Amino acid sequence: MKFTFNNFTCDVEIFNKDKDDVVVRFSDKTKEQNEEEIIDLVIVDPGYGYLCLKIKGEGALLSGFLDEGIFVTDDMVEAAINYIEDLLPHAKNRYMPYHVARFKKSSYVEYNGEY
Repeated sequence: MKFTFNNFTCDVEIFNKDKDDVVVRFSDKTKEQNEEEIIDLVIVDPGYGYLCLKIKGEGALLSGFLDEGIFVTDDMVEAAINYIEDLLPHAKNRYMPYHVARFKKSSYVEYNGEY
């Protein structure tokens, strides 16, 4: 699946907890290694962010984190939210407050098999 906004396109993966609760991951699948490549030096790409949708009775809650280096405008964040609503018909026409934080990558912790 793909998310597109203006000239930007990225991959989308959907992880279901139940039929109602989902996590959507935005990423570039070309940066992920295949199983055969997971040997010594592996760079694990965290992707561009996640949005989590939880259905609560007649309403819904949406939260998440999106990389501000990719999701540079409020319009782009709104497009990602609308994408999820269009993707999941049971989320449409519900009262859905949301909080989506744009984050800036500052550092990381990794183990890559090299050391």
